[in-house]
Amino acid sequence: MRGPAVRLLASLTTAAAFLLAAGGEPTLPAAPDGMVLIPEGEFTMGRTFSTSDDESGMRPLILRDDLPAHTVRLSAYWMDATEVTHAAYREFVAATGRRTPYHWLDGKMPEALAEHPVHNVDWGDARAYCEWRGRRLPTEAEWERAARSGLKGKKYPWGDKSPDRGAARYSTPKGSGPVGQFPPNEFGLHDLAGNAAEWCHDWFERTYYERSPVQNPEGPEEGLYRIVRGGAWSDGPNRITVFFRNWVRPNQRTPNLGFRCVQDVPEP
Repeated sequence: MRGPAVRLLASLTTAAAFLLAAGGEPTLPAAPDGMVLIPEGEFTMGRTFSTSDDESGMRPLILRDDLPAHTVRLSAYWMDATEVTHAAYREFVAATGRRTPYHWLDGKMPEALAEHPVHNVDWGDARAYCEWRGRRLPTEAEWERAARSGLKGKKYPWGDKSPDRGAARYSTPKGSGPVGQFPPNEFGLHDLAGNAAEWCHDWFERTYYERSPVQNPEGPEEGLYRIVRGGAWSDGPNRITVFFRNWVRPNQRTPNLGFRCVQDVPEP
């Protein structure tokens, strides 16, 4: 997944940023513009509580794909503080000639949506944008660690409190809103619940959590669907939790699905 070209470009653009601290120890370079650091660390991935539906078997197997909770350790990485906007995607289209989202009539971006998360882009479009920036799509584990920040075992990026209109954009027929309109989580990331759902790198497999590697898991090697995380403006509270797993065919383009990028932090 972390191909040589992407890794090389990330290294070339950040290697010069390393500074030596007073004691001679290397320090991490500053995060690229618009990104925040997700530090190296360990967390518990997946739903950490069971329900009566789990125990009775009333919850379908496919909706028990967020179990078992398991330990994951990740290397440090940077993540976009917000979802990729229409305006940013327009720069990519202009530079590469990539196809435009189908709601861009005559190929022109609707100016009113400039600061909204770009949507109607499939997995390949999202990956191509990230690679153009010298970045990549987050793994499912990276996405969940970022969404949880320092909150262990919680349901939402802000904790266990049920969402309200001051916390996230969800359960609305009005579509997306501008990015960054709600308070960030502890890592400084916006809109990890609601607004636009977000493509992840991984293929979907219902039982993957039963065999997931502890160190930097990247998902199954193949599949039919790609993982989608975070829920959207069209989703209810149960689908915008930090552990809810959704999956979509990689060639699907929908008005409630966008993405954000990550970038590896080079080792000193």
